[in-house]
Amino acid sequence: MMHQQGLERALAEVSSDELMRHVRAIAQWVRLSGTPEEARAFDYIESVVRQFGLTVTRHAPICLVSLPVSASLAIVGTGEQLPCITHSFSVSTGPEGIAGELVYVGSGREAEYEGREARGRVVLAEGLATPEKAAIAERQGVAGVIHISGEHLHEMIISPVWGSPTVETIGLLPTKPHVSVTRQSGERLKELLQAGPLRVRLKTEVDTGWRPLPLLIAELAAPNGDGTFVLFSGHVDSWHYGAMDNGSANALMLEVARLLSQQREGIRRSVRFAFWSGHSHARYATSTWYADYAWEELWERCVAHVNIDSPGAVGATVLTEAPTMAETYDFARDVIQALTGQQLDYRRIGRLGDQSFWGCGIPSLFCSISEQGETQEEGDIGALIGGSRARRGGLGWWWHTTEDTIDKIDPANLVRDTRVLLATVWQLATAPVLPFRQSRAVEEIYGTLEELSSVAAVPLDLDAVLLECQRLLEAARKLDERCSKPADDASVDRLNRCLMAVSRALVPVNYTARGPFDQDPALPTRPLPGLQRARELATMDPHDVGYYPLLQSLRRERNRVFHALRVARRIIEEAVEEHERRS
Repeated sequence: MMHQQGLERALAEVSSDELMRHVRAIAQWVRLSGTPEEARAFDYIESVVRQFGLTVTRHAPICLVSLPVSASLAIVGTGEQLPCITHSFSVSTGPEGIAGELVYVGSGREAEYEGREARGRVVLAEGLATPEKAAIAERQGVAGVIHISGEHLHEMIISPVWGSPTVETIGLLPTKPHVSVTRQSGERLKELLQAGPLRVRLKTEVDTGWRPLPLLIAELAAPNGDGTFVLFSGHVDSWHYGAMDNGSANALMLEVARLLSQQREGIRRSVRFAFWSGHSHARYATSTWYADYAWEELWERCVAHVNIDSPGAVGATVLTEAPTMAETYDFARDVIQALTGQQLDYRRIGRLGDQSFWGCGIPSLFCSISEQGETQEEGDIGALIGGSRARRGGLGWWWHTTEDTIDKIDPANLVRDTRVLLATVWQLATAPVLPFRQSRAVEEIYGTLEELSSVAAVPLDLDAVLLECQRLLEAARKLDERCSKPADDASVDRLNRCLMAVSRALVPVNYTARGPFDQDPALPTRPLPGLQRARELATMDPHDVGYYPLLQSLRRERNRVFHALRVARRIIEEAVEEHERRS
């Protein structure tokens, strides 16, 4: 009851003036990753959290950073120039650029290339420049790509490599020039194409290299805590002034730090505020570095990762599509409903937003939590940021443009979003038993296994895995029931250790293909991503050269999933049996 009263007082004290003061301070600088202007924003954040009594640690990891410099697009033979921008991890063409015949490839997905002569040519694709489209273009052997961004030119990062590249992944970096044009320019190019063959010349300059990036960790220690902590994170770097993305999130985090610091005697778990660089220009490089640097501590002690990106925007009235994991969904739904009256739909968290900790087995929730209504949709923004392209408008037309300025922040919406994140972090830091439902994760895994087992001609013996998953589901539902009941301190400790151990077993197989110590690409993913290539195997003939190598890989992944399910079941059964024995 005391904790609830403290939360209500804190929610009432969220200050619009303080929030907007921080947004103005941070959004006065263009915060490209690794630049002096970004460093000033980090210095400001450090000065504020130190005032609240938080312990601050600064890191400076060396990361591969890519900053777009300039781009041009010309129609060969006419001299006509079309405005364009290039992107992080596009290659530089040199002063002469590259010229080639233009080919239209629709959405830029794999199927759109069929029947088109794209190899060695420049392709024109609808929608934002994304890692997925860049990877497809590489496989198709194109000379360059022109993306039709929408009504506005949106800055993007096209590398599929999550974090700084390793020996194994550096070969996946893009090797072709990419530019984006507006819809008006895209229509002009399509009109010229209809009149006959068309040659274009692209020139791009991108500053890509290894350099130190700032990373700030500010810890609010629980005076009488159990050694565990909540990770609450957001990035500081920005495209242009980035008032919404991500100045408003930085302000939100500072306000949560202020209010929690006033109640530190009542928290059970520490709260670790992480301010990242390299989100926009280095593909989540510092959060990935931190996952490597602090891996053992994160595995042993981190109970949850809460991320925040781009809150408080003008017109951001939709709070029904914030992403979560299945096991964190019920908790997030209840928080949002209690504070806003909106009903959160389940949207599985995607491969975005500094979600660098899945290999560590950490339950995660949120990235952007509020978004625009239907009429604001443009291009692929809704889908890319977690909204549904069919229904919602993502983060607003100004996202990743020069127009992301202070006038795009609605103080009332920022207060609302701050209250949601404050309540989220507060409850994770104070709840006796962690508010996660592991049965939800198991249900998602079971449904995926059923779907994959129905794929024809896949000799993987998924029946045994399904049976093990059924047994785990029964155990997980018992665990959920135990966690919902009052318990003494010893029982609370056992239940929390059980919940964390189950997450360590299930999250890596449900969210990663490469496992606990590596990072999957920054590409779309499904549940049990390591088993998803069973769909590809089903389309192959045993005489195909790649059939048996893929089958071998899938058999090993099948064993990894089976082992994780069995480990999770045994953890739960032992915990429940001990709980019943001591009750």
